[in-house]
Formats: sequence, structure tokens, C-alpha cells
Amino acid sequence: MDNNIYAISYKMRVELYHRIILIISVVLACFVAVSLFVNFVVSPVKNKSNSMAPDIPAGSSEFVIPFLRTPDRGDVVLIQTHEPQKKSLPKKVINALFMFITAQHWYPFEESPRTGVNPVIRRVVGMPGDTIYLDRYVVYIKPRNQEHFLSEFEFPGAKYNVSISAPPAGWDTELGAKANTDKIVLGENEYYVLGDNRMESSDSRLWGVVNQSSIRGKVVMLYFPFSKIKMF
Repeated sequence: MDNNIYAISYKMRVELYHRIILIISVVLACFVAVSLFVNFVVSPVKNKSNSMAPDIPAGSSEFVIPFLRTPDRGDVVLIQTHEPQKKSLPKKVINALFMFITAQHWYPFEESPRTGVNPVIRRVVGMPGDTIYLDRYVVYIKPRNQEHFLSEFEFPGAKYNVSISAPPAGWDTELGAKANTDKIVLGENEYYVLGDNRMESSDSRLWGVVNQSSIRGKVVMLYFPFSKIKMF
């Protein structure tokens, strides 16, 4: 005699299958909802370097709004400098869920360590039409149709801190993160971005100008560590 009640009762077997399908559907719907939320509404990112110190320290986590891709001067943005490695849709959804839950401190399908693959956080200092140059790590800007150069701190909304320390003896300020640059004119949809830590940042001084298509969103809030929470 078969003592399995589900084998005896067709009705109860059907109810069990329906419960299983419902649970699977709810789990999939949650995955899709989280994926859509972090890709189109608010996406958590982790800053892994000191390039944006002191305002955005290494190891901090920020919220990015992906649909805000037309920045203003002084905005902090997320930039994709190179094409990322491709993942299957299930991996993307699972990554999105764990990235949101853990503030991007852990996710199962991490990129392999290739230089320049992962997006980076930088500050917009040059806008389309600007003429721009650096002198001793400070940016000087002449907007389109203007006659005079102003330092980056003379523009409205330039409320950020820049880390500039005296270079060590013998330091060549023309190598790596240059202290001085020639004048360049930014074309349409071109932006000049820099790290706030001017002596250690990889930015437009090395890559060149950034096209608007490379901007993945605007950073709006530092939310971890909690002691340093701030809006941008």
C-alpha cells in the first residue's frame, strides 16, 4: 500500500505543484524587480581607490542614479572607461540582488581583475565648449563665449575638497597624474573629469576627455560607512 498521501490524492498533488510554481514565480519576480531597480532607479557602487579622497574615501559605497547622464559642472559621476566583460542574464540578476543587499561589498560573479574594466567615480570639471588647462594640479576654465579663465573654485556650485600635497623631492610632475597640462577645447558631448586626489588619480589627464555615452549615472549619496553619510 502506498502511504504517500500526495500519490493518493491528485487534488493535493496539484495544490503542491501550484505552491511550488507560486514560490518560484515570486522569487523570479523579486530578482527582476531588484535588477530593474538597481539598473534604472538607484544603483549601489563601491569606490575602491583613494582617487576621490577626501570627500569619497576608498572602501566607501555610493548610490548612483543611472538615468541622470547629463552632468553639471562639479557633479560626481560614474564612468565606464572600457567595455565590461559580458555576463549572462541570470548572473546579472543574481549580482544585482547581492550588490544591493551587501552595498556592493560582495557578489558571486565578480569581474576578473583587468585594469580599467570596472566603472570609476570621478568629478566633472570641464563642460562642452570649455577651454581648460591645469596649473599645479588646479583647473582653470574659460567657458564658451567667455574671455577670461577662472579657477575651478570660482564657479557656482564648486563645493568640493581637492587633495593637493607638496610632491616629494625629485618628483616629476609631468608623469602620471600631471600637475600641468596644455590648453584643450572640449567638443560637443565631451567632458573633462578628474579625481579629487589630484596627485594619485587616473583620469582625463591620462585617458583624455570623456564622451557623454561613457557616463553611467550621477552619484547622489555616500551611504557607507554610515558615519560619513553625505549627499552630492
